[in-house]
Amino acid sequence: MSKWLIIAVETVTGEGAAAAPHERTVLLRSLSGNRTREQALVELRKEAKKYKPASFKSASLVVGRDSDGSFWILPKNGKGDARCNVRLIEQVHP
Repeated sequence: MSKWLIIAVETVTGEGAAAAPHERTVLLRSLSGNRTREQALVELRKEAKKYKPASFKSASLVVGRDSDGSFWILPKNGKGDARCNVRLIEQVHP
């Protein structure tokens, strides 16, 4: 069995035409104890449903699941210059 990390990768487009987008990665949760991938995916879904990225402020959100098992958090109205992907990664020790 493996140990898992749940992370959020938030991409924000800067203000103005010349501003480059930047990414911020946040560790949302470390899953203690050994868990199967399926058990970790259940926890990933819980975290994705309750996480609200800082750049979304007071916007209504929609959460969608991608084919790789990760979740996308997007503005419900489709407006805004941010997106967030919440995903599961396996923790490895060097």
